[in-house]
Amino acid sequence: MDIHKPKPWHGLREFLKEYAIIFVGVLTALAAEQAVEQIHWIHSVHEAEDAMDAELHEDALSSYFRLSLHGCAMSRLNTLRAVLVASRDDGAPAPVMPVYNWRLRALQSDTWQAAQAMQIVSHVPRDRLLAYSRAYFFANYEMQVQPEERAAMDAINTLTINAGRLQPAERDRLFLGLVATRRLLIQTDSAAARFLEEAEMVGVRLSPADKAGQLVSARQLYGDCVRETSLDQIRHEAATGPG
Repeated sequence: MDIHKPKPWHGLREFLKEYAIIFVGVLTALAAEQAVEQIHWIHSVHEAEDAMDAELHEDALSSYFRLSLHGCAMSRLNTLRAVLVASRDDGAPAPVMPVYNWRLRALQSDTWQAAQAMQIVSHVPRDRLLAYSRAYFFANYEMQVQPEERAAMDAINTLTINAGRLQPAERDRLFLGLVATRRLLIQTDSAAARFLEEAEMVGVRLSPADKAGQLVSARQLYGDCVRETSLDQIRHEAATGPG
């Protein structure tokens, strides 16, 4: 078997030539590896953003649906307040009240959480990353408050079966439940409106057809009190207090 021994270097020039060839080869290999990795992350980021946009769009539909019920909810709470005031001031018996309950849809953030776990978000441009983060912050807030909302709803629903002349302690309990329910409604609907604004910052916008479809669905369930509600309207109600 022939063994080819490396040729000995003859002088500094030949050594530098061989060194340069090796150095350039290593740099080329590293650059190629980095280019492949960069292409991989660009592809991963695009896939993640497409998935997050789809998830945010579904959340936007749910948030818009929720906001369309805001007028219905406020009207019912104002009616309950009038009943309690009449009971307190005039001794009027409280009528049987319909159940105060609204369909609270679940919002999702699975794709956002997966992108964080896989460290994809570290490759998203900073401005877009902040925009996604703000949108998901308000979506998560909506979900976190829902259990407290449901508990507050249950607290004021006793008049569905316990109407008539209210004892002071029961009336006071209902007043407290009314205040808590109204506060949670305004806080969570404000978060829903902010979510829609932040989702638009990443390019997720509901089309007129999307909005019309949600309004139709809501009116089929809750009637003509359903209407589009803006963040400014909610802020005005928060500032003016119960009507």
